[in-house]
Amino acid sequence: MTVITATYRVVTPMFIGDADQKATSLRPPSIKGALRFWWRALNWGNCRKKAGSVSEALNHLHQEEQRLFGTAAVIEDKKSLGQGVFLLRVSNQPKIIIDNSWPTNNTGSGYLGFGIMESGQSSKKNYQPHREGIREGVDFELELYFKPGTNQTDVDAITETLKIWGLFGGLGSRARRGFGSVTLLKLNGQDTRLDQNAYRAAVKSVLANAVDTNSFPPYTALSRHSRFGILSTSQDARLAHNQAGLLYKAHRGQTSALRGTAKIPFGLPLRLPLQGVDLESRRASPLIFHIHALRDGSFAGAVLYLPAEFHHESRYQTADLENFYREVKRFIPMES
Repeated sequence: MTVITATYRVVTPMFIGDADQKATSLRPPSIKGALRFWWRALNWGNCRKKAGSVSEALNHLHQEEQRLFGTAAVIEDKKSLGQGVFLLRVSNQPKIIIDNSWPTNNTGSGYLGFGIMESGQSSKKNYQPHREGIREGVDFELELYFKPGTNQTDVDAITETLKIWGLFGGLGSRARRGFGSVTLLKLNGQDTRLDQNAYRAAVKSVLANAVDTNSFPPYTALSRHSRFGILSTSQDARLAHNQAGLLYKAHRGQTSALRGTAKIPFGLPLRLPLQGVDLESRRASPLIFHIHALRDGSFAGAVLYLPAEFHHESRYQTADLENFYREVKRFIPMES
């Protein structure tokens, strides 16, 4: 039986919770869900090249995801497709240190953390307390047990996904905004920490593998349109996050030149003049923020740009996606 062990560090407060919004533990289904997301982002290009059409590629991707990660779906012979090719266990749970004091309003992190902070009023029955999160700086370990006979190609695919999650990802509420960022520290006992140049090189290698995926993907995935940049560096993860948030606020916030429909490509819902907020139309931002723990103890505030077909409603998308995403792309700093 093949076993993979992976040790990660929680780099920024991780806002996970149970039914009562209490942060109690890291649950394997949540982690597996994050790994599914990054596997899909990583593998769209491969599936598209093997298929004659986008619909065929999506169908193949869906089948491969079910085979690798499992599903509760029932097929024609009334049997479940099962658990996939591996079992995932959190073998070393982080020590839960609750923090509900960060972020705060009128900060860069607060701008990125809408929905996490205390809001509303009890008298109006819309009061929401500050979310509880696992404080940064704690480590956790995963063990992945592969079924006997699992081929090496499948093991390698999951291994690459574990690495990608550690380069770009996180867990919990507002993970796309850099909250709950994780960094891979060890893989099968080997030190995987990176300095800033090695981090840039690792990301460059990932993006290089997607350059022949020319069209915009039908969902958030790597393609030749993807970009990456480091927005900030600091000896403190929260400061790196705040600096990244301030840059984002300056680019699309109230002090920026962007107004109304110009902000649509950054994600929905959005309050538009004379239209209010359309809560029925939602789309995640093509920008994924991540705070990465570097080998020397410092932190890099990074952003990954993954543009895709934006929305099924034509009023929120045009045929010219290059121009549609122009202001979003402009936010990404040029990388050498």
